[in-house]
Amino acid sequence: MSIWSDQRRADRAADREQARLDLDAAAARRSKARAEADGRAEKRRAERETSRTRRRNIRKARRAELAGWASEHTVELLVYPLAVVCAGMAIPAMAYYGFQLYGGVTGVALPALSELGAWAFALAVLVSRRRTPDRPTRWLTVGIVVFAGVGAALNFAHGATSRGPVAGLVMAVVSVAGVGAHQLAVAAPPRSRAERAASRHARLVARRVERARRLAIRRAVVELAADGGATLVYAPGRYTPHRRRLMPAVVPGLPVDPDDGWDTALADLIEHAPDAAPAGPAGTDLKGEDRQERTNEPDVHDHDGQSDTGSGGVAVLDPPPPGRPAPARAGRPINPKARVRIDDDTAYTTAVTLARTQGRRVTVAALMAALPIGKDRARVLRDRVNADLYGKKS
Repeated sequence: MSIWSDQRRADRAADREQARLDLDAAAARRSKARAEADGRAEKRRAERETSRTRRRNIRKARRAELAGWASEHTVELLVYPLAVVCAGMAIPAMAYYGFQLYGGVTGVALPALSELGAWAFALAVLVSRRRTPDRPTRWLTVGIVVFAGVGAALNFAHGATSRGPVAGLVMAVVSVAGVGAHQLAVAAPPRSRAERAASRHARLVARRVERARRLAIRRAVVELAADGGATLVYAPGRYTPHRRRLMPAVVPGLPVDPDDGWDTALADLIEHAPDAAPAGPAGTDLKGEDRQERTNEPDVHDHDGQSDTGSGGVAVLDPPPPGRPAPARAGRPINPKARVRIDDDTAYTTAVTLARTQGRRVTVAALMAALPIGKDRARVLRDRVNADLYGKKS
């Protein structure tokens, strides 16, 4: 009996424990389901908030973009409504006038000539200046003036024939007011002083470059190929446009190329010139010339068929090499054909190259040794080259 009672009590206790476990499991499931539902609801709320924030930011960005555009195009926002008002007044009047003038619906298209023609050229000027600022718009502006004049004349004729000259004048002003305001404020807005100065400087630079290119093309050498093709060959360097020529120039502070194309020309000229000594760079020998500076010996030269005799200090290049006596100049025979004739441009270019090579002012004796020229011509060439390269000597 006691065993059966104990068994029943144990079974009831086990049943109660199982019921409690079942209740706990059910409560846990309900709690988990509630938590999952709360999580889903929170996620939906977060998504809705994110979506609202994104839409708010988009609207804010659009408003900022619109405000920025309006700030940048304030003038357009003021001018284009004026143009719309003028067009709204002029186009119907011109359509009615064309209908009366042509006696049918064909005349309704008259505003396309009187009003839209000037606007077509005005918008063409605006697009051209914004897309290709360097392209000239002179003829487009002429088109604006012509079509605006035609529109004003037609509107004046309409008003004058119907209600008198005052009405015609008012209609003409209304017809051209919109396109005129557009050209003054939008197509060609006023520029600042700095912008005008920059544009003026750019035009000066462009004109100088174009002039230098034309002069360079004029003096370029033509190289012919075997197939008959021609190529222009230019002499690189630094030049200054002078009238119809390019004059070699020296820029202070910039290095001078000691071996340029003119050095080769100078060497060829000296090599083929009789009784002339080559003028090489400082430190080389000048054959047949006394490179020591003389102050008392007379100089006798015959150049270009003239014999020049004089005395005084003549600065020459360098002292003669050791062990080589300087030849006497006074007893040298005069030969009228000893030197060839040379033009002024070649003489000036050669003298400039000689001055660059030496790195100092050229002298009469150095020029006479390097070039087939006379003493008077050498003096003029010396003064010109020294003034161009080193300035006037004080």
